[in-house]
Amino acid sequence: MSETPRVAVLAFGAHPDDIELGAGGLLALAAARGQGAAAIDLTAGEGASRGTVEARRLEAAESAQILGLAARENWGWPDLHLTDTLDYRRQVADAVRRYRPDLVLCPAPRDRHPDHSAASAVVTAGAFWARMVRIETSHAPHSPRAVAYYVMHELVEPSFVVDISSTWDQKRRAVAAYRSQFDQPVPEGYRFIGTSDYHAAAAARAGYWGQTIGTAQGEAYVLASTLRVDDPVELLRAPG
Repeated sequence: MSETPRVAVLAFGAHPDDIELGAGGLLALAAARGQGAAAIDLTAGEGASRGTVEARRLEAAESAQILGLAARENWGWPDLHLTDTLDYRRQVADAVRRYRPDLVLCPAPRDRHPDHSAASAVVTAGAFWARMVRIETSHAPHSPRAVAYYVMHELVEPSFVVDISSTWDQKRRAVAAYRSQFDQPVPEGYRFIGTSDYHAAAAARAGYWGQTIGTAQGEAYVLASTLRVDDPVELLRAPG
């Protein structure tokens, strides 16, 4: 019998820090509401230009505590060589069955980092496999209500934007926990990622998406498929 906690939200990221940047606010909200949230980092980030695997491991643990995650795993798949394979799909399917989430999160399919796009493909397929009886894993089939892509770099038309104003400080501190990535000198010839520009970019994105829904900060998500809504009136009566 698995002792994996049942959570409402299960987030996958290609590297430690992806989940914080894309979905940290939503995960903190789910934790604060008692719904439960967990994270799975597919690689240890050994291919990063800065930091070490051990540093990233400690930073991920600190970030998980800040966000209030019920659990966090790192699967150690090969950084910079992440691909969508049948074996990887099966591992994702089994994790979805273990945690039994309502909502699965992963990077958007189109992203400038190839690992992010690969993670999106394998998680989307694995989450679908999780519901299929003929896909055998160690746990019983489970069908998440939805798979949603969090937005990291690219400009997209979101399916919905979550108000994360109440958890923005947690998200900010969770991102800041990755000191090896965001508080170190930029390698010569490396563009965009810097000591302060990633913090500034995260704040700018949160402010922009928040502005679109009339709040201070927001996170944008794109649904992988059409969402079934039985009562649109009740949906529209949500706070805000």
